[in-house]
Amino acid sequence: MSYATAEQLLQWFGAAEVAEVAVPDDQPPISAALLRRVLSGALRTTEEEAAWASAEQALQRLQQALAEAQRLMDSYLASRYPLPLAETTIAASPLPRMCATLALALLHDNRLPKAVAERQQQAMAWLQALSAGKVELVPQLAQSGRVANGPEFVSGIRVFTNDTLQAFMR
Repeated sequence: MSYATAEQLLQWFGAAEVAEVAVPDDQPPISAALLRRVLSGALRTTEEEAAWASAEQALQRLQQALAEAQRLMDSYLASRYPLPLAETTIAASPLPRMCATLALALLHDNRLPKAVAERQQQAMAWLQALSAGKVELVPQLAQSGRVANGPEFVSGIRVFTNDTLQAFMR
């Protein structure tokens, strides 16, 4: 399972921005709506043949960036965790968002806007801290199934036994 999907990338960072950077430089720009249609597997119409080909290339480029970001993340994760990770671990962790952030930075090539560069630096710092053991991939509470800040039930010692209750009731 991949850490992030193209759908998540569009949802988190906006289809317009992703469509703009996903199209190769030698192709005409595509609309965000067309990228969403190609991603959903919709049927193409005859009037959008050329744009459809560009959108398919953009989608392929998105998937390549996500795969490259995942390989980068795996290089940090492998020092502490057995790979591949379980789907539940991935879903309970920040991995999908971090993978999408790194993939978006890869799509921007060398023209990183300041906001994207800052998000990329934050993701890399988190991966380095994770690799060094300073942060956990999934907090222990999430791994144990308990809810953070929820009630904790602890069995105590028995104050009364059957014999002491019988003596008390007399």
